Amino acid sequence: MRVQRLRWFTPPTAPKPAPAFFGQERALKALEAAFRHGGHGYLVGPSGLGKRKRLLAYLQGRAFPKEELVYLPLGEEAFPLLLPEGKGRALVEGVEALMAEFTPALFREKGFLYAKSLVESRYEKEAEALLEALAEEAKGHGFTLAEGEGELRLSGKGPLPPELSARLEETILAYLDLRQRAQAEVAALRRGFAERFLLPKAEGLKAQFPEAGPYLDYLLENLLRAAALEEEPALEALFPKLLVAGGTRVVHEPNPTPERLFGHLEYEAREGVLSTHLGLLRPGALVLATGGVLVLEAHRVLELGSYPLLKRALATGEVEPLTPRPEVRGPRLKPAPLRAQVFLVGPPEVLALLEEDEEFLELFPFRVEFSPEIPYTEENVAYLGGFLEAEGVAVTPEGVAALADEARRLAGHRDRLDARLYRLLDLAKEAVAYGSPLDRKAVERAVLAREERFGLEEELYLEELKEGVVALEVRGERVGEVNGLVVVEGPLPAGRPVRITAQAGPGREGILSIDREVGLGGQVFHKAVLTLAGYLRGTYAQVGALSATVSLVFEQSYGGLEGDSAGLAELLAVLSALAGLPLRQDLAVTGAVDQTGRVLAVGRVAEKVEGFYRVCRTLGLTGTQGVVLPKANLPHLTLKEEVVRAVEEGAFHLYAVEEVDEAVELLFGRKAYWVHERVREVLEHFQKLENGEEKA
Repeated sequence: MRVQRLRWFTPPTAPKPAPAFFGQERALKALEAAFRHGGHGYLVGPSGLGKRKRLLAYLQGRAFPKEELVYLPLGEEAFPLLLPEGKGRALVEGVEALMAEFTPALFREKGFLYAKSLVESRYEKEAEALLEALAEEAKGHGFTLAEGEGELRLSGKGPLPPELSARLEETILAYLDLRQRAQAEVAALRRGFAERFLLPKAEGLKAQFPEAGPYLDYLLENLLRAAALEEEPALEALFPKLLVAGGTRVVHEPNPTPERLFGHLEYEAREGVLSTHLGLLRPGALVLATGGVLVLEAHRVLELGSYPLLKRALATGEVEPLTPRPEVRGPRLKPAPLRAQVFLVGPPEVLALLEEDEEFLELFPFRVEFSPEIPYTEENVAYLGGFLEAEGVAVTPEGVAALADEARRLAGHRDRLDARLYRLLDLAKEAVAYGSPLDRKAVERAVLAREERFGLEEELYLEELKEGVVALEVRGERVGEVNGLVVVEGPLPAGRPVRITAQAGPGREGILSIDREVGLGGQVFHKAVLTLAGYLRGTYAQVGALSATVSLVFEQSYGGLEGDSAGLAELLAVLSALAGLPLRQDLAVTGAVDQTGRVLAVGRVAEKVEGFYRVCRTLGLTGTQGVVLPKANLPHLTLKEEVVRAVEEGAFHLYAVEEVDEAVELLFGRKAYWVHERVREVLEHFQKLENGEEKA
């Protein structure tokens, strides 16, 4: 059937504020289920869909529990403590206040100084009495007691009598005992005096934070011991570390190294000794997201080696900060509870790799799948405009329509929009240089500029075509030759005709694909060739076994071939070679075929039509040229305005077919039954030649 009505362009549409997940309702339902059940999940879909940004926009303003995480030192270990919002900071401030009470001024109060002077005075009197008794006894023996540099000695004439020497030693021991008892009593006095001030405050903290009781007892004991010994307490080793307080609790970590994901304990060198304390503890993203959501790029988690550690954390429900080398002195950290919901974001190929791991599916049960395309509706087009405006691009209704047209072309379907919104955003930002607010003309200029940037290869191809370097005809007829259509992949895929030729003769090899034999064809291409052979066997079964060898090749094609979209063109070339009947060269053919002769849809049909149109325009339009394509591909004809106009004016033609015979009649210019009859005759002749019943 000849196709003439090709108008498909989007009417002007006013922008409308867009929900974060417009067009992706399936993904939204899965995401809501994940939050409803509190499970981890992963967002999967092609790049450019804005998966991460949509998720973060969806979470913006969402209320999350804001528990606070404090690490508390306790001897050689430090343990985490989760407290309700505000209480973690209150605990740290309470500890700061308690420590602030421990100052030298505490022991300069009159009451303490008076009590201390009484103790010291009492022991000084006892010491003086001891020394006086020893001095009297020594005097009786002609010796004198002298004190100096912390020691006692007897001086006199002659040797020191044994009994006096023993008395000296006894006195020294008693004197030392007095000093030790004095120091102990003063220490007890200092401890008791400090306890009078610190204990009520510590008990108040324990009543307010019973969960921190062991730590507060440990802290108080260290302060009292330091008070008794007249030492400065090691405040760094006693002070807690508030890791998480406040914040939105929605964390996106773009660089999920193990250190940034789990946190780590830094260390420092002091006098040649490596040491650390809780003040050097740096929280990781898993901790910072406590009570909320952590968003990670799946490929970065794999690349940076964090995936095994992440799996262990999710399985155990604990986050263990990374610790320094074994020789570093400092507390050993107990793992913190994991209270964050984790979402991985990535393309299908990365997530497919992870899905092969059964543990992954157990830990991440919620698959949030984004569609690469969304329905083309007036509402979605309006939302597209709203999305652009939210991103800071002013756009008119005509500009929205032009960008929607590009989205439909990228999707390759009239009734769908490409969902890669950020590719459209890039195009819109480029178009701003040609006019703001954006209108259709500015968008079209940006599209043209982009095509020109990537169009060098196509320009060189068309030059070679005009010079005859590429052997291709777009008028006349040829036996065993047909113009197929392929797509050259690249930043901007482009359709291009390719000359397919076939040669037939007697033999037993059937369809022989030269491209397949030399290894240029992929698996789907091989399948198409075998399907073609199946069609021939079924159509000409009454002839018996096919006694023919037909060589088939894509001329001047030197790269790999994949896909089955040239199946119809190959079949026509084979039929032409067998029947000896010419094919029209002004028609290019695309479409796959099955063994029953049905013509099947193919991909990138708009690019293929436009590619052949460019070639015909370059070599000269005759008014008869056109493309034969599957009828099932009509919804995919998102053709440029120039091609649509050429078809409407009759300068170029499109023919949609459902069966092989329709294409046969178009390309041969004869009834299909007549062509098939001619092929049967040739096949019968080949069979007789092979059987020796006739001579060539």
